Amino acid sequence: MKFTTFAKTLMLATALTAAATNSYALTDEEALAEGMTPIEQAVMTEMNAVLTPGLNSEGVARAVQSHRLVIAVNKAAKGPGAQTMTIYENGVEVLKQKISTGREKTEKAKSGRVYLSTTPKGFFRPTKVYKDYLSYTWNAPMPNAVFFIGGIAVHATTKSHYAELGTRASGGCVRTLLETSALVRAKVMDSGRGSQPGQYKVAAEAKGRNIITQNTVSVDQISRQTGDILNAKVNSWDTVIIVYEE
Repeated sequence: MKFTTFAKTLMLATALTAAATNSYALTDEEALAEGMTPIEQAVMTEMNAVLTPGLNSEGVARAVQSHRLVIAVNKAAKGPGAQTMTIYENGVEVLKQKISTGREKTEKAKSGRVYLSTTPKGFFRPTKVYKDYLSYTWNAPMPNAVFFIGGIAVHATTKSHYAELGTRASGGCVRTLLETSALVRAKVMDSGRGSQPGQYKVAAEAKGRNIITQNTVSVDQISRQTGDILNAKVNSWDTVIIVYEE
């Protein structure tokens, strides 16, 4: 990538920081709990995304041929595939539904630090799966949460937010219908040791948080930028979550 592209990205970051809204007046803890990304981290991620020509529908198609389960999230604001999540299992599309990803806005916390309510782009393995997950900061349930990077997860939203599905509305997480989130969790677990009794355990991690345990398998680690298989193993699920914009 040419230097001018880096320069433009940095100029954009400066402009976004200056224009950041503080309409939410969040604390840093609240911003992170909602899934927001510090602006400096978001800019570096965007630079990497620019360097990744395969982070698109063609990259999704390649992943579908290589992995048991692919969850493709198109976070575009407009277009025929915008704000949709498509699930492929064993090379076959099994679900396509409207979702909500990050608002993609800069928002200033009470501390003055600037965050971007973005859903990070890339190829990811799930990191944790929960039957029940409670956000202590917001006292909000996030049923069937499948985390894939930091505090970002695919999870059910509340009925009060159902009307927002199909638009950019979250702090960074991928919001779905309750029944869709249950299907996602079951499919991910099936790509591990299984979703039937005896193939996993549910452990009370903390109040309101019941995590799925003894369900992961050894899978190839993948590159976040390209989706390429790396020469390393990780305990996860044979699932790839792809966040792209097209």
